[in-house]
Amino acid sequence: MSQASASVDLLLRGYRAFVAGDLEAIENMLDPEVEWVGVGAVAGVADRADVLEILQGRLQEQYSVTLDRCIGIGDRVVVSMRFSRSEPDATDERPLQSRRTYHVGRYAAIVTTRNGRVVRVDEQPSLAAALEAAGVEDEIL
Repeated sequence: MSQASASVDLLLRGYRAFVAGDLEAIENMLDPEVEWVGVGAVAGVADRADVLEILQGRLQEQYSVTLDRCIGIGDRVVVSMRFSRSEPDATDERPLQSRRTYHVGRYAAIVTTRNGRVVRVDEQPSLAAALEAAGVEDEIL
């Protein structure tokens, strides 16, 4: 299996584990000193416990997550996802209320893997920005 294929496979297993709520599986996929760099943020080392705490919070928010693109480039994977959820109106006690708030968003990142583990996640403002940062032209994909 090529490095790109192994990296994509790792990311897909992580995505499936997240959707299933299996944080233990994700923990085994993260390097103990994984770096997670937010959009516009300065890099800082976060340990697995910090990342797992954030992911636990995301699970509790009950977003539906859909993986749109997953592009392997050596030991890196450019990923694009959509997330959504609806939230009932707290002032409406009807069980089938029509007034709801809908939250929809997009997520893009470059995920770097090494020795079968995620070592770095660089969040990007968009898929186009992630592709550019990874040195890939969107038109060829």
